[in-house]
Amino acid sequence: MKNFINKKLIFLGKKILKKYKIQKKNSLSAKILINYLIYLNLKVEKLLLEKDVNPETKILKDIEYLYTLIEQINTFQEFGGKKLKTQNFKLERNHKSLFQKLWVNYNFNEFKEERLGRYNKRIKINKLQPMLRNKKIVDFGCGHGNFLMSIISFKPKECIGIDYGKDSIKYANKFKKKYFSKQNIFFLTRSVYRSKLNKNYFDFAIQNGVFHHLKNENRAYKEVFRVLKKGGYFWVYTDGGGGIRDFVWDLSQQLLQNIDNSIVQNQIRSIGLSTNKEYHFGDGLSARYRHTDLTSIKIRLKKIGFKFIKQLNGGFKTDFDYPFHKDKFFKKKYGSGDLRLLFKKT
Repeated sequence: MKNFINKKLIFLGKKILKKYKIQKKNSLSAKILINYLIYLNLKVEKLLLEKDVNPETKILKDIEYLYTLIEQINTFQEFGGKKLKTQNFKLERNHKSLFQKLWVNYNFNEFKEERLGRYNKRIKINKLQPMLRNKKIVDFGCGHGNFLMSIISFKPKECIGIDYGKDSIKYANKFKKKYFSKQNIFFLTRSVYRSKLNKNYFDFAIQNGVFHHLKNENRAYKEVFRVLKKGGYFWVYTDGGGGIRDFVWDLSQQLLQNIDNSIVQNQIRSIGLSTNKEYHFGDGLSARYRHTDLTSIKIRLKKIGFKFIKQLNGGFKTDFDYPFHKDKFFKKKYGSGDLRLLFKKT
């Protein structure tokens, strides 16, 4: 995957990672670092939304200061009373624990108002209603179930969501019981590698920002192919990369990956963000993303047996889908951008 940001930033990022010594840290140092990374990513978000502004020129000093801060943090061990809890980061184990904590933070009112309408809008603007009406739909890695519950308004025949997080599925089933008890929608604790669902059964499948966190993406895509009917459609959302947005998120995650994640999440929750923003930072500072580009994901899925149909529009100002988001510095900001794609099983 091509990087669109300048080599000076990339070099500086490598210097920062080399300078940071986790074994010398205490809880005080960790909290100082977490707070600065939150500030840094908030600033990047603001720059992303400023149209036709080169983000590199406005973020370079902040990255340089991060290097200086790391140098100082390496001397702070005598000021902190608590020894820093650490973790050995394991991709799927850490993600399983992380997302169960994040999805269940929404109270039911927030879930209704802030989550359900998002996917309803995306279905409408991309004119996918005919693909859902009276169809059997499966969501691989459904989290707390917001995508499938949004689809209910388009009158599908059957909806099944699977996720390996027991707490996420428990949340989804509680919400379903309260608001969608009469609907043909089911949430199951299953692996996306081995779903135990019927072969050639579903008309429409969803993978919405899940497989880019997995150790074995191809295995998961092959399982989707197995359960989808021939001619069935497949919604794919995966992360692009190569821009300043992903550079800063990835750098932040690598700095924090061996700090016990409860410290990261507690610090995020302590500063007064909205639930949506808490989720955003809880994800971005902790979850590892595998970035790609449009050409690569098309080749990957073609080898499995999927045909590319079209690129989809996220529909919100914070969705950065290249064909629908016009900005002179798009590639420097987002690289390949958000990749919302529609495929079909051949």
